[in-house]
Amino acid sequence: MTRAAIPIVLGDAHFVRVARGSKVPCDKGWADLRLSPAEVEQHLARGGNIAMRVGKASGDLVDADFDCREAVLLADIYLPATAAEFGKPSNPRAHRLYRSPGAVFASFADPLDGTMLLELRADGRDGGAHLTLIPPSVTNGERREWHGATVAPAEINAAGLTRRMGWLAVGCVTMRYISEHAARRPYHDLPDLLWEADPILGRRAFHWVGRLAPDERSPDLKPRRDFTSSELRLEEIVAAIPNRCSWDEWNRIGLAIYAASGGSELGFVSFDDFSSRSSRYDPHAVLERWKNYRRSPPTRISLGSLVHLAREAGWRRSAA
Repeated sequence: MTRAAIPIVLGDAHFVRVARGSKVPCDKGWADLRLSPAEVEQHLARGGNIAMRVGKASGDLVDADFDCREAVLLADIYLPATAAEFGKPSNPRAHRLYRSPGAVFASFADPLDGTMLLELRADGRDGGAHLTLIPPSVTNGERREWHGATVAPAEINAAGLTRRMGWLAVGCVTMRYISEHAARRPYHDLPDLLWEADPILGRRAFHWVGRLAPDERSPDLKPRRDFTSSELRLEEIVAAIPNRCSWDEWNRIGLAIYAASGGSELGFVSFDDFSSRSSRYDPHAVLERWKNYRRSPPTRISLGSLVHLAREAGWRRSAA
């Protein structure tokens, strides 16, 4: 297969010569060595493999690389669709390319046995270079091939992609150790399920989605048994509201939670849990919003608005 078979959308990517049947670059200083189209074609014609330097050098192309069966099975649920997928016969669709400016390399390993679940292959946090082997490269007798007739990487912001990869990792360990049914129906309580099953799994899951584990929360936070029934009812109502919000809608719900809870600790936990159900979740932004409500408490919105939204989503008051 020649250079002409490499999708046009990858034409400006930073390609790297790799030895035949290997994943090891042929050239010293490959991170700074850009090949001409002719050099790429000649290397492929000689049977060599070809890799792409991911990240800014290749127009912000990054690779969601799945190293376990669970990730491949769950990716369509947890990650945005992209028309740039490839793999090999024994592990098809194991790679998904996205354009994600500013994305940073991240890896997610099984907390119990250390095996790799998935990686976001992108520029390193300190600027280090990373590669991904692309079609038509061959390793262990298997040729990497594109999935589908079109290669068109989807665009997604870096924070959103990283967070979705974290949730996919949570789904993987949920499927592996708890329940495939739960993993295929993701909800914001998956880290809690893992925590109840095994704190080692749970702690890593909370960290993957940018949250603190239950035993890492502020020592000032009261035990659940000490909250009033009205506070717990608020938590139930907020948990029923789906988060498909614009920023204005999200802020309005935050104001209502603050007013209904009187700015309590459980109110903040409910707001944070609600916010975490969005791909745009930023725990620091949530905390800053809550502090802003404290400086300028809302007066025109409260529990009624939350009840209305929860009822629209199908919530009915429980008998508990």
